[in-house]
Amino acid sequence: MSATSASESKKEETNVVETVQSLVVAFALAMAVRSFVTEGFVIPTGSMGPTLMGQHVRLNSKMTGVEFPIDSGPAFEMYRYFGDQVVRQARPIVDPMLSHERPIGGMENGQIMQSSRMGDRVLVLKFLYPFHEPQRWDVVVFKNPTDPVGDAQNYIKRLVGLPDEQFVIVDGDVFTAPIGATNGDAFQIQRKPEFVQTAVWRNVYDSDFVPVDPASLAKVWNRPWSGVPLQSVSTDTVQFTQDDTRVWSKPIGHATLEWNHEVLPIDDWAAYNMWRDRLPGPYSVSDIRVRAALDCDDPAALRTTLSISARKRNFNFTLGDGRLVLAIAVSESGEVESKQEYPFTAPSAGAPFDLECVHVDQTLEVRVNGESIGRMEYAFPSLSARLEASFPGRTVEDFLRNPMGVSAPPTAVRWEFDGAAVALRSVGVDRDLFYRSVALSPREQGTLVTDQRDGLGFACDPTHPAQLTEDQFLMLGDNSAASRDGRLWGAAHELVGLRYGEAAPFVVPRELLLGKAWSVYFPAPVSPGFGLPAIVPDFGRLRFIR
Repeated sequence: MSATSASESKKEETNVVETVQSLVVAFALAMAVRSFVTEGFVIPTGSMGPTLMGQHVRLNSKMTGVEFPIDSGPAFEMYRYFGDQVVRQARPIVDPMLSHERPIGGMENGQIMQSSRMGDRVLVLKFLYPFHEPQRWDVVVFKNPTDPVGDAQNYIKRLVGLPDEQFVIVDGDVFTAPIGATNGDAFQIQRKPEFVQTAVWRNVYDSDFVPVDPASLAKVWNRPWSGVPLQSVSTDTVQFTQDDTRVWSKPIGHATLEWNHEVLPIDDWAAYNMWRDRLPGPYSVSDIRVRAALDCDDPAALRTTLSISARKRNFNFTLGDGRLVLAIAVSESGEVESKQEYPFTAPSAGAPFDLECVHVDQTLEVRVNGESIGRMEYAFPSLSARLEASFPGRTVEDFLRNPMGVSAPPTAVRWEFDGAAVALRSVGVDRDLFYRSVALSPREQGTLVTDQRDGLGFACDPTHPAQLTEDQFLMLGDNSAASRDGRLWGAAHELVGLRYGEAAPFVVPRELLLGKAWSVYFPAPVSPGFGLPAIVPDFGRLRFIR
């Protein structure tokens, strides 16, 4: 062998060794990162939908063009139980901008399974909690305390209850008090931070989505379209008109718009759960945001009052004459309970501006062009007062007898305008997360619980709030209507009790927290076309998790 060939052989052997060494180092680093820093998880179910989506299909309505996801899990579940005999069974599709009940078409189980996308893939910061306390409203990956063995038992929910506090859900909102407090007035509502609140709004109505061809819709429904839910009141001096169904306009004078619940209710119904059977409700929601783009030739001369009536109160947002007035009045007497005023500089003449009026978590707020110009918080004297205000004519005892069979009255929305002529565009109504009160009966809830306890779900009884002690956390799903979460779990697995001492039901011990979910790095993929399978990430839906 020549000296040259020997040198080349030795060099090749060296390169192989270095390559193997590099691969070993890279593998070790990857395992270290996966074990201690960050790890990817896939969302299997719809309990956090549509914040985070499990297996689902994404549809576009031919009637309005609105796009929306639907949980495809029910189709797979039925196929697992009944096999091929249900493949041709059709499930109805409704357009969420038009109705919650009247279908515009259908989709067979087989089509649903073929069109289904996998769940979002998220990155989880695993190192965070040893150095940083978990925060309320974090989206967290954890081991399910009722069945903590194996990777399949990694759950993802929103952390809502913290250690060393009493916790209770009333009319969809979260209230807490210190451990040991016995008075109902000790409970305070827990408001969501702005970045979380922005992320969890659920669209109820958007005027940009109206029937492209009302005649075709009438043929499908066998009845004429009822029109948009925000309708002009006929008793005013002038009327709002809609030459275009996406735009409301009025001349100089007083005119009023009112929400018609017969056309589209404001409740916690979710298009994502369209194919889930036997869900109780839906339930009326009063935590809403009303928004529009106002086009006015003379904004300084415009006066407008939006009234949201719920919880035996009228929540009024009045804008005009250089000021914003936020006021709360008792519905029956009209007596003003609280009122605050703020200076307001009208936008320039002829410049459209965005207006948002928000009632959420016992807070009123107005935003103009995205900037808050006034905010007022309020409180009820006690949990009982809040409950009785939310369900007029019913006592606390009435509610406890049938918490899932009663809904608050519909939330009334009335929007008055006076002074300058104005046109409203991009009108929308959004609702907040609504945490349901549930019972532990599997028959009523439509889901399974790990043990057969009776009574109200955990944290759902205002007379017996949940008690979270040291290192215990309560997890709830954003899709409260179809979430198997801390309200329903029941007893923890015996292994949890052996490892962490006496295991309390319904809660998650600190040691089972895996980390905070911080981004969707691989949204449910789409097909690149040409009949190819869905393999390309939907890059437009890459996002941080709030």
